[in-house]
Amino acid sequence: MQILFLAAVEFELAVARELRSGTDDLFLCGGIGPEATRRSLEGAFASGRRFDLAVNLGVAGSYRDRYPVGSVVQVLTERFGDRPGRVLANPAPPALFSTLPQVAGNTVPALEARYRKVEADIESMEGAAFFEACLRAGVPFAEIRAVSNAVGEEDRTRWNIPLALHNLHSSLNALTF
Repeated sequence: MQILFLAAVEFELAVARELRSGTDDLFLCGGIGPEATRRSLEGAFASGRRFDLAVNLGVAGSYRDRYPVGSVVQVLTERFGDRPGRVLANPAPPALFSTLPQVAGNTVPALEARYRKVEADIESMEGAAFFEACLRAGVPFAEIRAVSNAVGEEDRTRWNIPLALHNLHSSLNALTF
């Protein structure tokens, strides 16, 4: 199975690199935000290389108490926070990740008060662009996020990125792919 793993920053991507070392998978550090994600994926898909699955990994903020810091989830729908009427859905989520809670995501360009009142469970900065690029390319995909903070928590010393990454690693390690 040829998998493209995408994360915004290297410390998120390191989870997949460690678990899938020695494979022919592509590990792509796409950059932060929707535009960087879109450009990275379009380049990878245009390379002529074929992927059986694209997986977007990373940390996220949670809008809901039921997804506390440390939770690992599979995002089934995404929307751009600045375009709330347009919902992107994963038409065929891989069964591989079916044991994870399934949530709705909201991609925001910046954390502003107007993006905090949404009907989503988690917030990311890249998810909707990832969904959009994979849908256009016809590549099966999954977005897996680990909650590092509550949405709106601006004090980064209260975020728990190490716990989120640890739980992301543990969740992926439990899978056989």
